[in-house]
Amino acid sequence: MISLAIAFLSLVLVTSSSAQTSLATLRGKVTDQQGGVLPGVTVTARHTETNTTRSGATNETGQFYLPSLPAGTYELTVELSGFSTGKRTVILRVGQEAAADFSLTVGAVTETVLVSGVSPLVETTSTLSGLIDRKEIDNLPTIDRNFAGLAQLAPGVSSSGGGSMGFGAAGQRQYQNQIFMDGATNAQQFYGTQAELYPQDWVQEFQVMITGYSAEFGQATGGILNVITRSGSNNTQGRVYGFYRNSKLDRAPFAGRFANGEPVFLDAPPRYRNYRVGGFLGGPLVENKVFYFGGVESYANTQSAILSISDYWRNQGIQSVIPAENTSRVYMGKVDANLSQRHRLSLRHSRTFRTDTNCSGQGGDGCNSSPLWTLEKRATFNGPLWSVLGNLTSTLGGNSFNEVRAYYGVNKLIITGNATGKYGLALLQDTANEPLTTEKTYPGAAFGSATTGGLEGENNFYVIDNFMYVKGHHQLKVGAQLSRVGFFMDIDASQKGRWSFRTDRVFNGNDPVSYPFQLSLAIGTATYFKPSWNPAVFVQDTWQVRDDLTLNLGVRYDVDNTIKVGNELVDTYNQRFIQNFGGAAPLSKVKSDVNNIQPRLGIVWTPTEDRRTTVRGSAGVFYDQNHFNYNDTYINQTLLTVNRVTLRDNDPTSNPFWNAADPAGSATRLRAYLGQYFPRFPDLSALGRVQQTATGMASDFHVPYTVAASGGMTHQFGNRIGVQADYVYSHGYDVIVQRNINLAQVNGQFVTVDPRFTAINMYQNLGWIQYHGLVTGLQYRGAKLRGGASYTLAKATSNSLASGVGGGAATNPLDLSIDIGPTNEDRRHVGAIDASYLFPLDVQLATIGRFQSALPYNVSSSTIVFARPEPRNSRRGDNESNVDLRISKNLTLGGRRAATVFWEMFNVFNTRNFIQFQGSLQSSAFGLPQSAQPMRRQQVGVRFDF
Repeated sequence: MISLAIAFLSLVLVTSSSAQTSLATLRGKVTDQQGGVLPGVTVTARHTETNTTRSGATNETGQFYLPSLPAGTYELTVELSGFSTGKRTVILRVGQEAAADFSLTVGAVTETVLVSGVSPLVETTSTLSGLIDRKEIDNLPTIDRNFAGLAQLAPGVSSSGGGSMGFGAAGQRQYQNQIFMDGATNAQQFYGTQAELYPQDWVQEFQVMITGYSAEFGQATGGILNVITRSGSNNTQGRVYGFYRNSKLDRAPFAGRFANGEPVFLDAPPRYRNYRVGGFLGGPLVENKVFYFGGVESYANTQSAILSISDYWRNQGIQSVIPAENTSRVYMGKVDANLSQRHRLSLRHSRTFRTDTNCSGQGGDGCNSSPLWTLEKRATFNGPLWSVLGNLTSTLGGNSFNEVRAYYGVNKLIITGNATGKYGLALLQDTANEPLTTEKTYPGAAFGSATTGGLEGENNFYVIDNFMYVKGHHQLKVGAQLSRVGFFMDIDASQKGRWSFRTDRVFNGNDPVSYPFQLSLAIGTATYFKPSWNPAVFVQDTWQVRDDLTLNLGVRYDVDNTIKVGNELVDTYNQRFIQNFGGAAPLSKVKSDVNNIQPRLGIVWTPTEDRRTTVRGSAGVFYDQNHFNYNDTYINQTLLTVNRVTLRDNDPTSNPFWNAADPAGSATRLRAYLGQYFPRFPDLSALGRVQQTATGMASDFHVPYTVAASGGMTHQFGNRIGVQADYVYSHGYDVIVQRNINLAQVNGQFVTVDPRFTAINMYQNLGWIQYHGLVTGLQYRGAKLRGGASYTLAKATSNSLASGVGGGAATNPLDLSIDIGPTNEDRRHVGAIDASYLFPLDVQLATIGRFQSALPYNVSSSTIVFARPEPRNSRRGDNESNVDLRISKNLTLGGRRAATVFWEMFNVFNTRNFIQFQGSLQSSAFGLPQSAQPMRRQQVGVRFDF
């Protein structure tokens, strides 16, 4: 019966891409007292929480190999007739590859040699990574209870503000990161953001991988969070927790403006109320066999968003403090079952219901990433986010193992603009409210409909099968994966029409200064769905060349067919375009990208006899995944449109009134034409046959990749102190840049190549990112005192302007070199510390401190085209520093019951951290910050464990 069940599950579960191992691997060598290898030794690892055992035997070289072990505490036993039995206790971490060697003495099997305490393990992976364990997750202060924020404690990680994953690694952009929950992806392919919410109290631990990860991990060029949630055990355990904040506990925030050169702060914090309550329960369904875990959390946050709109708009009565709200309900259920001594099954279902009201930006960016967006331009973000995961691990023989995983997830983010309460096709068809549905952007404020209105999402079906085989000094892992990724789109985007103004002034038909200088509009539909199948394979060999030297050799191959989403619409667009404008077909289909071969090499050397020093190095090629935002823009701004026009006063290629002999008069005439119709769409027939604008993906568009290398060392002082230092180099190739390929310069004048178009803005792989970093870290793990520190000295440069998944439009399409400069994420110095100490009476003090040097920002001017007023990112904002504190009291209630009460303070020293500096020369706030990190905030909480 069990064999039939396993066969059925193998058929069902043979599925998962972007699903990587969250399990640990333990290997080692068993010798006699003279150093001779001992084959045939039985090695048993017993998971102390579930009493689950995994056994293996040493081969002819004395090596043993135990893969696919859930993270946790294990009792290792080694037995061989004629020798005493060896025992030791070890702790295995998420995704860890470690070695534990034994030396047996001659004697009876009944004699046991016990290594007291928890024995340290020797790392055998060359991955540059950090670990955030359960104690840090439980004890350190985090105001939003988002475990990913703790990733910034790891060396080589920095923050570039809100958005995406919340952190960057090795100089790459945030959307180039990946996050795996229990081995399955939790990233939205559209934006590169986290998808479902997993409460921090449900997380057991996670690994922060910076670079050098094995061929098993793909679809990322930045950092990877490898996260595992808690599981049930033989002991029934649970937790109920709650956190509360309100405005009376906070200091007044920055008001978003300056007066007489000094920042203005509100007189008092705006109304604010925040609560989070939740709990989990885990235990045995069948002792030693089947275990369960389940959790639920509810969150409600009533707050205010503070805008940095200009004084002109404040004086017009526009609200600068607006209400905002965030709510979420999160559920998770999990079952782990030992089907037999050889087979273990894990199943998980999770679901997030989330609503963010009066927010700006894109999903994952937070509610105030665009502080110039007024109330009418903001939107409500919500939509279903859920997933199902299954994992089956099997021991096929003494030296062969298999792991198969299946995952299905739905990420559908719906953005409904405040202006009309509609989105997507419904909004586009609401022509009666056209003045409301268009966007209006001024230097000091933005009005109209939300920029990113509509549905953008995906459903993901992933399958992976990993087979592991041990032979001699080699541990070979071969994996194949297949994914079906479905692209959903029902957005309004540029079809609404986007007006741009050069001056903060209410529109007045009798005042030419108030006229718009630019209009971009498209007429069409934007509803579409398309699935894609994507295969991948990898081979990874861990070769123990000598006892002190390990090579990690691997190669990975991915095919990402999502880049071809939209190809099926190209022929129809070309036919329609030729019918209206004549000439040749303007667009070509995207070709298959089939050369994504990724070799990986790592080396680990333990040169000292005590094996406390590790020298490591790695080099490899890492491919990102395609982000649907490129396809989305191509489809909604071009392929599904019947008319798309861009009109700009000072651009000779997009001003139909242009006269090279009279540039100023040409600009005046276009502004007058736009002013005649604003805020409704103009009568384009008055211009005759209007040149079109197209946004496309180059026929050779492909997924960007990074070549990265690192080298360094770690040293363990005793069992408590560890230090590390590494140098990291990465070079991102084929980074996506949006470039107008319809532009030429003749006799000093910019002209169009194809007279049917003003611009053909093509996504091309013409960008690069280069990063150098010195990464250092220190850890102390004592009984009462725990702490860590990290420091990164780095420099990152690029010719790509993008921070998000928009591609970044080249300033001068004919000279990309003028965009070379520091990346938008370039922080030269990043430092972090964390510490916790348990005082008498079970009072604990925990703290996190961070320092980050200033981010750069650009100077821009709407009066200049195809040029820069200053070199790219030539200015810097302010340094940022912050200290958070938690004081907690633990109360023992008898047995396993305990309560903990918390008082937390964030930004303890009330430091002013200004961000988002205004670089527009047309803005009255030029050179000033538009926003600031929160001032001092406080939170109280309670936790009851049983």
